[in-house]
Amino acid sequence: MIGVATALMCALAGGAIWCLLSIYSGNTLAAFAFVVALAVVWTLRMHGYARRWRGALLAVFCVVLASWYAFYLQAVVRIAALLGIPIRAALVKMDPSMALDIAWASLRGWNLAIIACAAACALLGIMWRKPAARR
Repeated sequence: MIGVATALMCALAGGAIWCLLSIYSGNTLAAFAFVVALAVVWTLRMHGYARRWRGALLAVFCVVLASWYAFYLQAVVRIAALLGIPIRAALVKMDPSMALDIAWASLRGWNLAIIACAAACALLGIMWRKPAARR
């Protein structure tokens, strides 16, 4: 269970860092999903989930969770900037469905394709088997 909790925390931390980097760059940075996938795969493999379907599904879930969290936070930042209020106030006062709609609008097209590729890479990273050593 500690491996699952660590992977989930890596995903949420990766989503928060992703949001910060996207704010500073002015772009959605969908390719950051590969960085999150790498961290999640490494964490799960170190906790014994290598070559297990449960670990592969968890890795895909973590990448999707990090992506959703990053795009949700980016939507909150946009609303806060438009209204001229602090992010904390926007997060508390706004309706979550509005932020989800804005996040979904940003997630379409290439961003969705890049995140799907990162999730597929996470799945392959968990299921990957090291080649046997040659003698």
